[in-house]
This record gives sequence, structure tokens and C-alpha cells, in this order.
Amino acid sequence: MAGMDGWEREIEQSGSVRSRIRIGQGITQESLTGIEAPVFVLADRQVGELTDRILSFLPGSARITRTDLAVPEAEKTLATVSRVYEAMGSAAITRDTVVVVVGGGVMTDLGGYAAATYLRGLKWVAVATTLLGQVDAAIGGKVAVNVPWGKNLVGAFHLPGLVVADLDHLVSLPAEEWRAGLGEVIKSALIAGGPLWDALAASPPVLGRVETGWLPIIRATAEVKIDIVNQDLYESGVRFFLNFGHTIGHALEHRYGYGFLKHGEAVGLGTLVALRLSEDRLGLDPAVRREVASWLRGWGLPTAIAGASLEDLRPALIQDKKARSHGLQWVLLERVGRPRVVKDVPWAEVARALEVIRGA
Repeated sequence: MAGMDGWEREIEQSGSVRSRIRIGQGITQESLTGIEAPVFVLADRQVGELTDRILSFLPGSARITRTDLAVPEAEKTLATVSRVYEAMGSAAITRDTVVVVVGGGVMTDLGGYAAATYLRGLKWVAVATTLLGQVDAAIGGKVAVNVPWGKNLVGAFHLPGLVVADLDHLVSLPAEEWRAGLGEVIKSALIAGGPLWDALAASPPVLGRVETGWLPIIRATAEVKIDIVNQDLYESGVRFFLNFGHTIGHALEHRYGYGFLKHGEAVGLGTLVALRLSEDRLGLDPAVRREVASWLRGWGLPTAIAGASLEDLRPALIQDKKARSHGLQWVLLERVGRPRVVKDVPWAEVARALEVIRGA
């Protein structure tokens, strides 16, 4: 995780660059100076002042239209996308318009999906302002919205031409929004192992304090995803490993209602269940689960939740987007850095694994 200056990676397809990812501090202005096309800005209302500053970085020649929305996870829906379409229609945007999305994971999911579908696809840029956005949601082009029967079930693959992950935007981020992204950091360390796992095991950085070592952690986490997406953009192979911890995590979000658990909290709990299943099915060392649980507790994330029974979660699990005609597919671990897809896990084993997170 060395070489922090000028860090930039690319996602390529058929030998050409489709998406540039830039991560650093104080990099937003230099990253956006090349945008000269008409711009439609879709921004999270909670970062309005930040959006004002970001817009000042765009070239004076760019024609800019702006829409601000407050969109919690529960409202990441087709109805909200329709509101975005209406704003795009009112602005009479054209096929050469660049959609600039400013916000966290919910906003990049929503805005990316609108860009993927309006006028049959528009170029877009993600300015990620949360930990979740910077390490995962803005990277790789999976954009989606929720429907009443499941999370992220309506979506597309549509790469942003540019992702800007400026850690200056995290300085004032509330603690709960830091926690929302930690599940992805832990997941990436588990499936990749190596320097990221070693760095977290040696000294997890302090929640909410950028200066305590988050820059190399964020870059290393993003690099795990970039490397995988470069091998498998459309999730027909190794990209499936990025779903580690998400099968139960998404079911928990659906079961308790979006917003009751932050995404990182749900994925953290789902990770503990996946690790227990890995112990039972693949012989994973239980010390891995103990280590992860210690990170979760240290960062203030839950390690148990009341009522997480198979009966409660089964409806969402059956609708999981990773399911196939033969049933659920689980991403499990043989060891740190060695993920594996496992099919046909009996429901009884899932029920036993859920006991590790069941609270009173």
C-alpha cells in the first residue's frame, strides 16, 4: 500500500479505459477541470455547501443544471428515479450531457441508474462523499434501486467515466456514515487478504479520523474491487466474490427496514454469519471470525441483533439477486484471501450459522 502520491487506477474493457478512479486528498478541483460538456448535477441535499464548492471547480464554459434531493436508502426506488427523469426532462438535457452525481452510495446508485437509462444512457461522473461511496458503491458500474421485495433488484451495469474519492469530503462525515462503509472494508480484507488484511489486523484506524491511516486503507479497499472488476465486469465469475457477507446483510436490511441498520452494519453481521458457514462447510479457522468481531466492536458496529431467525429472513433470501434456478449461491472462505462460491447449503445449516448474531 505504498506510493500514495498521484494514485489513479482504471477499469478497462476490450483494451480501452472505461472508468478512471482517483483517490487522494484535495484532488476534486484538478479532477473535474476537464469537463466541458453540458452538465446535469444530481446532489445529495445534505452536502449542499460541498456541492456549491464542487460546482465552482467546473469550467466556466460548462452549462450546468442542478437538482438536489434528500434520498435515504428507503427511498432509493423507481419513484425517486422518476423524479430525476422529470428534472432531466425539464432541463431538456441532450445525449452529450454529463451527469455529475455528488453524494454517498445511495446517491451514486440512484444517479448512476438514472444516467444508465435516460436517453438510453448518458456519461456520468461520481463524486463520492462517503466512505461507502469511496471504497465500493461508486466503483465498478453496478447501479440499482430497491423494490418492495428486495434490495438492488432493478439495475444496470453502467461505468462512470470518472470516480473522485477525495478524503477531504470525509473530514466532517458523521460517525454513522463511517460505519455504513466499514462492512465493505472488512469484506475486501477477507476476500483479498494480503496487505489490507495485515494492515487492519496490525492497527485498525480510528473511526472518523482521516489522519489515522485511512488513506492507504481506502485505496487498498478500492484496489481490491478495481482488480476484480477488471477481470469480470458483468459478474459472471470472480466479481461474485464481492458479495461476501451480503446475502444475509441484504436480507437483514430488507427484514428490519432500510435505515434501521446502516449498510455496513448489516454487511458486518452478514459477514459473521458467512464466516460461521465457512467454518462449518470449508474448515475456516474460527480465529478469523473472532478477529473480525473485534474490529466490529472496536468501531462500534453491532455483532448481534434481536430476532434474526431464518423464518424472518427466508423471504428476502429467496429473492436475493445472487440466487439462481438451483437456489442460493453463497460466497464463503477457505481461508483469508481464498473465497469460494458454495451452492446447495441446507437451510438447517443457515439457521445454525445465524445463531452467531442472534441477540436477546
